[in-house]
Amino acid sequence: MQLQELIDALETYDPSIVVREGFAEPHSYRGYYAQLAFEPAYGVTIGSMLDAARSAVGATYHGYKGGSYTMEKWTKVHLANYGACGDELSERLLRYMLADRAL
Repeated sequence: MQLQELIDALETYDPSIVVREGFAEPHSYRGYYAQLAFEPAYGVTIGSMLDAARSAVGATYHGYKGGSYTMEKWTKVHLANYGACGDELSERLLRYMLADRAL
């Protein structure tokens, strides 16, 4: 999934909904520094995830072993802790996250 696709999908939901497992904190992805990753986060709103995604458009992050990488609308996105490899944030994974609401 690309960053703009993620933003577009999140914009279709009520931003006040709290999900059990979501994401926050964008950074350069360890697997491919020029790609984007978000830290897993728990008990977050869809609005906060949308804010994190929007903040990454045009932002420059430092790669784990150096270099600076600017993220654009077409940048691929992942779910991973900083310095670790993780999973591509696919449409399927996003649907799962958004359907699994916190109690």
